Amino acid sequence: MARDKTARERGERAVNRRSFLGAAGAGLAGAFGVGALSSDANAADYRTVTVSAGNTRTFSVGSGQTLENLLIDMTADGASAKITASGDGWTVRNVAFKGNHPGGHYLFTPSVSKGGTATVENLYMGDGQTEGSGKGAIWVNGPDHYGTLNFRRVNIQHFIDNGLYGTDPGYDYAGSHGGVVNVYDSYFNSNNISNIRVGSIDGRTCYVENCVVEGGSTRGCDVGCSSPGAKQPRGVWAWWGPVEVTDSDIGSSPARVEQDGRAGDPQIISKNTRWGSDANTGRVPDGVPMTPDEAASGTSSASGGSGSNTTTSDTEQSDSEGALLELVAGPNTSSVSYEFTVEGGVAKRTSAGDVKAEDNDSVTDNGDGTVTVSGVAGNGYGDSFLVDGDVVSMNLDESQWTLRWEGEEVNVSDLVLPNKLVIDGSNRPRRASSYTFEVSGEARKSAALGSVNDYDTVSDGTISGRIVGGKDGYRFSGEITAFSLDGPANVRVEDGS
Repeated sequence: MARDKTARERGERAVNRRSFLGAAGAGLAGAFGVGALSSDANAADYRTVTVSAGNTRTFSVGSGQTLENLLIDMTADGASAKITASGDGWTVRNVAFKGNHPGGHYLFTPSVSKGGTATVENLYMGDGQTEGSGKGAIWVNGPDHYGTLNFRRVNIQHFIDNGLYGTDPGYDYAGSHGGVVNVYDSYFNSNNISNIRVGSIDGRTCYVENCVVEGGSTRGCDVGCSSPGAKQPRGVWAWWGPVEVTDSDIGSSPARVEQDGRAGDPQIISKNTRWGSDANTGRVPDGVPMTPDEAASGTSSASGGSGSNTTTSDTEQSDSEGALLELVAGPNTSSVSYEFTVEGGVAKRTSAGDVKAEDNDSVTDNGDGTVTVSGVAGNGYGDSFLVDGDVVSMNLDESQWTLRWEGEEVNVSDLVLPNKLVIDGSNRPRRASSYTFEVSGEARKSAALGSVNDYDTVSDGTISGRIVGGKDGYRFSGEITAFSLDGPANVRVEDGS
């Protein structure tokens, strides 16, 4: 849809409230014919709004209104969005920001009027922000927030200038007292400066219940921060007044910080909460949306429990074997995608810092012995996988990615070897066969095609080995340029995958 003149001049687009909002509970249903999600629904239709490159879309929510079942696609270069919410009795529900935030503004600036209450639930901000940029995910608008704001089931990861910044209401604006911010059943990961930052100046308690804060892949701040490049992802940061933290796992470093404030020393009241190295950050609270689609449809694949002091095993990694494949996006990229297919199996490597695979990376079984893997990264971050098989295709822009196979930098042509070579001695199980092949391209041993043993070697395009009744298999590119076989084995060559 073409933008109007005003939008072109401002470089952003304000969406009329009636486009996405109705009276409380109506949501998007009237405007777009999509179903509003009731509190007990398992899933709902949702609307996708795609932001064009370099533009910002703005959504506004007022008293008694509901913004729900909306996926905001910001994957285009430099695309972003804003939600502002104010007044009493408003709701933001089942909303996802898909794609990397380029910075320059907070994605969400809510506030609640005096004596009022508002709710944010099933919110996805899991794709992060460009390293070195300014502002962050959520800033509670201090001058206007005097009521109670409840966050439930939010997913906020890899933002530069705070994940949930809820302490600005603690400042005494024009003699008025700030409001309360509570956070329930939510997941935070490596948000710089702070992950959860709450506290009220008038002594009212803010609550953090059944939340998980993970650390280890924080992006540095270069704009508007006191120490450029600094990384300090505080777990729970209490300002101004008491903060009660219950049934939570806060593993970021530092995990727990108390800030002296004008209302006296704030206090973190800890109840059945694990801090620092004792925290179980391998879980995600039940109901938290792990992908943009889950958030917008009101569903969740998270099943990490409700805060009990248990541990969860990383079955995706610990029960799997294979060669390590790392895909690292370039430092000046934003939300670049990849896809590759493996003949065999693939498991996510979920404990690899800035290159760990996460829940929004997909591994799909195609039902024919192959799996397809897809994901998005940017700004020097990436994903890694354990590949038990052969990479048979890969779709990505090599100028935007660095690929590493078992720690060594490779090209797509090194990884994707389309041809098969199988030496099969099963016809004469008691006879040995020795062989040597030379190929014009690259070659790699394939456990999916045959056995792996110490007799088999691959060096500079030369393949050699020995079998006794079994099979050896290889993947290669180019052509076979030399061949020698001593023994009764059969040889099979297949061009292409």
